[in-house]
Amino acid sequence: MTIKIHLIRTRRPHWGKYSGINQYLAYIDHNKYHVDIYIAADSDEDFPIKSKTVCKWLRYLVQRKGMQYYKLSDLTAEIRALRKCFRNKVDVIHYMDGEHSAQYLSWLCKLPRNVRPKVVATYHQPPELLNSLTNKRVISMLDHVTVVSPEQISYFRELLPPDKISMILHGIDVDFFRPGSKLRTDGKFRCITVGHWLRDFKAIREVAEKLTVYKDIEFHVVSSNLTGPRLTGLEGLTNVILYRDTLDDAGLLERYQQSDILFLPLLNSTANNALLEGIACGLPVVSTYLPSVKAYLPGNEAILIKDNDPKQFVEVILRLSQTTDECKNMAREARKRAESLDWRNIAPQYEAVYSKLTGK
Repeated sequence: MTIKIHLIRTRRPHWGKYSGINQYLAYIDHNKYHVDIYIAADSDEDFPIKSKTVCKWLRYLVQRKGMQYYKLSDLTAEIRALRKCFRNKVDVIHYMDGEHSAQYLSWLCKLPRNVRPKVVATYHQPPELLNSLTNKRVISMLDHVTVVSPEQISYFRELLPPDKISMILHGIDVDFFRPGSKLRTDGKFRCITVGHWLRDFKAIREVAEKLTVYKDIEFHVVSSNLTGPRLTGLEGLTNVILYRDTLDDAGLLERYQQSDILFLPLLNSTANNALLEGIACGLPVVSTYLPSVKAYLPGNEAILIKDNDPKQFVEVILRLSQTTDECKNMAREARKRAESLDWRNIAPQYEAVYSKLTGK
């Protein structure tokens, strides 16, 4: 018996073809799970009424209960999902980005279970941000919640019983993101940083400044999006290369493969695309000691520094730049860890949630 799933997700312009949590959908058993996907813009552009006055008023109404990420495009997505529930049999509504779009259809959960779809939402942000991004009443009505790091669980356990919460780690496409085959001979030691959200650019600048005298150590920073380059505070440093143009998938992969380590100081974290892409490309990781990062990097593939201490970061980078064997060992462990997080291993965990919810 096929389980029919209507999945709502937010369009992420900075995600490439091989990035993002939606990748698991390519690996579920499509003979058992039929997934209809609606992709909402992270804006108001999908909303059919274009009057600025009407949109401003409606935006205030839909965000006044605390969901500041919720846009009129998300309202459009929920209206379309409700119509689909009436016109077609839907077993599960899955909000892939709960902070953005899970709001009004949670009221379906007040109907008898045998006449309505089950409603599940996935949440991505750290607990410290969830209070300002979610409506706790909405969450308390959901049939199930999935999270991507252990730090999030305590937040949801205040709202739902433990059997309604599943932690499913983020996966990675290990076929696309893979170590490079070309050997570099330029003698440079490249530290790559990718992304912008919750990155500690202040720490990165301090580290780069301290290592300016080492002409063979470079910092490559990829933080542009489709609207152009983002300010990082790293401008003007001679040992920092900033990528001003948005890289396509092949360009991003090449940057990873031409690097020696992933240098990723974080202010906070749950799952992290750059972290997973880096280890899949066989990069040793130098990052921040956080429970969420430790959940993804539990072994010898990473060196994690508490409180982003620049002095310790400098010591680690210098040591790795001079110790080939340690880097090679960490690289092997990084790739091994990435392979354990292959989407082929993650997708069945979502299947189990769908099957449990529907009893099919």
